[in-house]
Amino acid sequence: MKHLIPLILPATLLIACGGENSEPLKANPDSSTDNNTQDTSNLTPSCGNNFNAQRSLNKFESTAVFWQIEGARLQSKPQLTILADKFSLSASHELSSDDTLCLLAANIFGSSGAQTWQGDDNGSVKPGELYYYSPAITFTGALPSLTSLDDWRSQGAPAQTAITTPSSEITIWYRNRDENRFTLGTAQSNQNPVTLSCDQNGFALSYSLSQVAQSQVDTLNPSFCETQGTGENAVTQCLSVALTTTDKLESCTFGTTSVALPDNTGNKTSVKVAGELNIMTANAELKITQIDIR
Repeated sequence: MKHLIPLILPATLLIACGGENSEPLKANPDSSTDNNTQDTSNLTPSCGNNFNAQRSLNKFESTAVFWQIEGARLQSKPQLTILADKFSLSASHELSSDDTLCLLAANIFGSSGAQTWQGDDNGSVKPGELYYYSPAITFTGALPSLTSLDDWRSQGAPAQTAITTPSSEITIWYRNRDENRFTLGTAQSNQNPVTLSCDQNGFALSYSLSQVAQSQVDTLNPSFCETQGTGENAVTQCLSVALTTTDKLESCTFGTTSVALPDNTGNKTSVKVAGELNIMTANAELKITQIDIR
């Protein structure tokens, strides 16, 4: 199954609602235990003892959400994705191995160069066409414990509230010549949970009253909305919440993490990595400092 979304997106969206010797990955990498620790003692260095790769993640995409009437099961959550797009030109890597998986990891995490597709035509890229890798980290926050628009106002109508580091995952996207990014396979096989240890107060929920279309109003929780005017002059605004970083966020680290690396045929191979995410004003850098391809 293919997941395709446009690469060029607004900075903030509002939502109402392997190696040649490796077997293709058939399911999500075994991340239920490995991805919940900062420990790296179970990593056996591969690709040479000096392997490292760094890639600029230059684009920040924030998805703001409204409170929905359907309830918790269908409620969207605020997300922040930091990714590499075509303007991510800063990349480098160092390795002392010619192993296929090592080279693939270096291309994904330490190069912005084009690759040649050798798999089947999947609707996004054809055999012989060029494509690129776009690693991304997505943070997903929880809605705050507000009960209504009035409740938010009674607390001083804060523009932001600091939160602990939200849950996160690493996804390795393909990017085609039309600047669309896509993945192949199930969402589970592409989304790799990662436990990040970040600076305190580095993340926040930001709030905004946003005008919504009348066709959208029926799907939103009325407790978080207000309407001014009547008839054709009626304007409805609802409280939305987005996930953002603060100026206190500078770096995050992560220990042993299973990541599915997609190759130029569409197959994936699970490897273990560890590294860090450094945050600048309008840019970030993902560093892989250890890798185990066993």
